[in-house]
Amino acid sequence: MELLQHPEDRGYPAEYLCSRIRGRRSRLIADWKRLIFDVNPSEYLAAGNYGRVIKERSSAGVWRGLAQEYQWVFSQMNEQLRDIFNPFFIYAELRTLFICLRHKKDRKAGGILELLEKSLLSNGVKKVLAESIDVPEALDGLENIFLERSARFAGLKKRYETDGLRSVEQHLTNTFLAVTVRDGLHPLVKKFFQQVIDSRNIMSLYKYLRFDSSGKPFFIEGGCVPLAQLNVILDRKDLVALAALVTGHTGIKVETPDPTQVEVALYKSITRFLKKAGRDPLGIGLFLDYLWKCSIEAMNLSIVLSSRDLEREAVSAELVM
Repeated sequence: MELLQHPEDRGYPAEYLCSRIRGRRSRLIADWKRLIFDVNPSEYLAAGNYGRVIKERSSAGVWRGLAQEYQWVFSQMNEQLRDIFNPFFIYAELRTLFICLRHKKDRKAGGILELLEKSLLSNGVKKVLAESIDVPEALDGLENIFLERSARFAGLKKRYETDGLRSVEQHLTNTFLAVTVRDGLHPLVKKFFQQVIDSRNIMSLYKYLRFDSSGKPFFIEGGCVPLAQLNVILDRKDLVALAALVTGHTGIKVETPDPTQVEVALYKSITRFLKKAGRDPLGIGLFLDYLWKCSIEAMNLSIVLSSRDLEREAVSAELVM
């Protein structure tokens, strides 16, 4: 069973979509400091051309807007482009899948249907999420679907019963990334996923060292940062070496790492890489840069709209700008 929908190929040439994407990319929010410090965010968004991103001027509305934009891009792609970008869209839809499972656990069926309305998940996956009686039954159905990609996805229900839903989410994400980066990806898409893997590995290591977690972090294979280097830092519990690794990996100096500082540096590194790749007016980089920028815009907007009572400097430090 497919993980994503398979709409009709409208036969649009890549050049047509490139032109549309360039126009839409120009309307992404660029002046975040003004949005944070000089104006009321809700008024700014209401007055601007951000209807496609946010209608309700709420954090939940932001993510629904992102799902709708991804749905539009996917529908405009021809079969060749979809084959290239399927891994990206599946990775993005893991968030939808996880939120549905949380709603399933909390008995919020209405929230599941609302989320799935704009989702790119296939009808088969949507049926599992919407109609399963409980989380274990849903995980049984999802495991059968994911096992068609790799045997490494086995054991979702057992993991849930032993360690809870958070463990299932980590296992699904980590396994998807490790399996996907070994597929025959477009070189630029592969480089993107390698950077995502590096970011997740570094954050896992940082959280373990900083907060003295009980369980050692699991490192995903397939990134550019050698696992041996991460394990040396882990064994030595060396936060100074980790800060140096983050600085060397991202080009952003991190002197006294905290979760926000490290995470923002990693996001900025990916953003900078894709911005450079996106300068090719007719290349794959243009699409990947736009899709990533849409996700960063949604993340930033969600922070701004859910942090209205916090100090503006503190909010600014959390944004990827």
